[in-house]
Amino acid sequence: MNWLYPSRLKIMVMCLISLILASCLQNKSSAKDTTITASQLEMIDVSVKQYCDAMVFFGTIYITSVDKVVYEYHCGPQNMQYNVDNTVKSKYRIGSNTKAFAAAILMRMLEGKDLRVETVGDYLPWYPKNQCADVTLHNLLAMSSGIPNYSDNEEVYNNWGWRPYLYDETLNLNGPEGFGNRFCTCEEQGGQPSFTQGSKYEYSNCNYYLVGNIIEQLAAGTQGDIDRSFWFSNILKEQILDPLDMSDSGSFSAIGIYSDMTTGYIYKDNQYLPLANGRPPATGGPAPYQDILVNPYSNPLVLYSAGDMYSTVEDMHKWDQGLYTNKILNEAQKLAAFAPYSNTGSSSSCEYYGYGWFVTYIDPNQYGKVADCPDDPSETNLRKYEKFLQYSGSYPYSWVTSFNRLLERDQNVMVFSNYVKTGTESDCIAEEIRNIIFYSDKHRTEACQTVLDEA
Repeated sequence: MNWLYPSRLKIMVMCLISLILASCLQNKSSAKDTTITASQLEMIDVSVKQYCDAMVFFGTIYITSVDKVVYEYHCGPQNMQYNVDNTVKSKYRIGSNTKAFAAAILMRMLEGKDLRVETVGDYLPWYPKNQCADVTLHNLLAMSSGIPNYSDNEEVYNNWGWRPYLYDETLNLNGPEGFGNRFCTCEEQGGQPSFTQGSKYEYSNCNYYLVGNIIEQLAAGTQGDIDRSFWFSNILKEQILDPLDMSDSGSFSAIGIYSDMTTGYIYKDNQYLPLANGRPPATGGPAPYQDILVNPYSNPLVLYSAGDMYSTVEDMHKWDQGLYTNKILNEAQKLAAFAPYSNTGSSSSCEYYGYGWFVTYIDPNQYGKVADCPDDPSETNLRKYEKFLQYSGSYPYSWVTSFNRLLERDQNVMVFSNYVKTGTESDCIAEEIRNIIFYSDKHRTEACQTVLDEA
């Protein structure tokens, strides 16, 4: 009867194979379908056109899925004076989206170093020998340093942000006489961080200004005055823009001439206009833009590695796709860059700050802020939620660029604007698009409805 054993073995193997196949088929059939449907695209189109038709948004909306563009819409003028409309080639100043580029460059240059140990003082010997020199590079990148935000300093607006020159070759952004050493050294708060570093989140542009200083001096191998070839703008081009063929992107210079650069516009009653300090913009544009003013001049040198970049939606799609490969960051670096560190304390979402990114967790099965969102993300298993990265880069006072990477879907939502009425329009559109993708409902907030009602 031994001949039965091979038959039984054969039957058992066949049964096992059947079970495996059934399991695979079951998993495949129950896997989450992340396709953006025709119905969702129709809802997105309706929402977008409401903001465009109300003339509270000028700009470009660009949605991608892997390497395909699934939705594209443009509205409003790229330049009123010359009657040029926004297009896919329009260049926008992307503001704080620059920070993700700066973080990536620093991680590349310090590969193998422990950023939780390396300090500001290790790389900037000209920095005052105070407690802020002991701030780690991790806490710089994670917005948990306690170093003050130069954007809150009135002197920056009075004497730097609106400085009455276009360019000054003698202006030193680095070294003992540089901007960072004037406004990012904690001297005005007794030479110490405003809180114990790493203990909480507090947004500060100084963090990423100092990151730029460190990048330049790492590249130059010297301290203080450095050759132009080692300026942040050139390192950015060499390290990221050229490898990703982002030929329509760069650091904005006041003396540059840029084809397809958007002109910035601001509503005449915008709350931020008084910050122009006696330099109001010209009168409004032609009908129907009588109440819309050209952006008052702001000095891009003040923004530097914290926010002076410009780009197009096409180039930013290359950036998005490049981050799914190891061309810019390796797997370990991406894991570190996209990790949640400092809880931002958002009342509406479970949001942390990573390295140059806001890291948000949602429950795709239930709209609203997730219940489990601790200050210390290591205390919970956030992997049960879906994670996406986003930044709403603002460039005073007319450009807002919302860049959203839906990581688990390989999708991206870009809402780039060159007009600020209240400053929330781009974020409203981006949030509604994300909600439609996640929940098939825009879930428009009262604040966003008010923007439309008061148009």
